[in-house]
Formats: sequence, C-alpha cells, structure tokens
Amino acid sequence: MECDRIMKNLKWISLLCALVFLGGCELKVAPSQFWDKIFKPDTDSKYYQKKSEKLVRRLTENVEEYEINKVVVLDLVDDEDRVPVLGEYMANRIVEAITRNRYFRVAQRGEVMATLEKLGLKPSFRYTREQIQRLGRELHAQGIVNGQVRDIGSNIDVHVALVDIASGEVIASATEHLNRTRFAVELLNHY
Repeated sequence: MECDRIMKNLKWISLLCALVFLGGCELKVAPSQFWDKIFKPDTDSKYYQKKSEKLVRRLTENVEEYEINKVVVLDLVDDEDRVPVLGEYMANRIVEAITRNRYFRVAQRGEVMATLEKLGLKPSFRYTREQIQRLGRELHAQGIVNGQVRDIGSNIDVHVALVDIASGEVIASATEHLNRTRFAVELLNHY
C-alpha cells in the first residue's frame, strides 16, 4: 500500500516536472527554417531563374564584335520541333535574363508570334539561313536565340544558340542541365 502511494506520487511528480520542463520550451507550430531547408523542393522559380541567367551569361560572353542590338527569342522546342510548356517557360526566363541585364533589346513575344505566322514558320531549332534572314528583317533584329529542351534520362538539357542573322551562323551556344523532377517532366510532356 505504501509502495502504491509512493508510485502514485512519483507519477505526479514526474508529470509535474515534465510540465515545468516543457513549459520552458517554445512550441512553434509553423515550420521552421530548418525544415524548409530539408524539405525544400529541388526546383522552384528561383532555380529556373538562376539556370536561365547562366545560359544567357554564357551566350553573351564574347559576341560584342557582331554588333547585335536586338534579338528574337523563340520558344524552345523538343526533338520533334514542338513547343512544350517547359520550352515556352524557359524562353520567357531567357527574355527576362536578357532584359534584366540589358544585354540586348528583345522583340516582343506577340510580335514574334505574329511574324512567324505571317512567314508560315513555327518555332524551330532547324531554320535555314534564308528563314533566319527573313525573320530578322521582319523584326529588325540582328540575332535569334533559339534552342531545344531534351529529356536525357538523368536530367533535362536546355540548349540555346545565338544565331547572327546577317551570316546565318551560330555565334554562341550554351547548355544547362535541369534537375529531372516530376514537375519538369510534366512541363516537358505538355504542349
């Protein structure tokens, strides 16, 4: 009996000590920055922004001699020259990086799409020299940025090229590898 009473008192004392100890601790219901780092998604808008800025930085490194003032940025295509949502998204990010850093002036997207339609062209990575020159003349541009997005299994490659309209030659190119997340693969497979 005495032993039962001591055990009961010990339980109450233990409970009271636990409450006092826990009362001194801060309970945070919202996720902390620690958990944000652990559960941070592989890709977010800042991730794609950094990737597009790297592409543009490498694309514009040594092109001063070509005297390019204005470029046309086309939607990036897949292997079949179709524009996936990821290709359109990355093209928009490339335009953003070019204009933010004031590398070139960029033809407005609506004007580009209307000119492509007028010329009977679609976004492509395989234009002929004549097609490039016609597009450049119509949009008063000296360069075209076009490219491809390709799922290579372990990641998604984004390859872009800067083509000089006067000569039809590729004067710069760059590739970035994107993490092959479920989200990126879905964007690559939607048109």
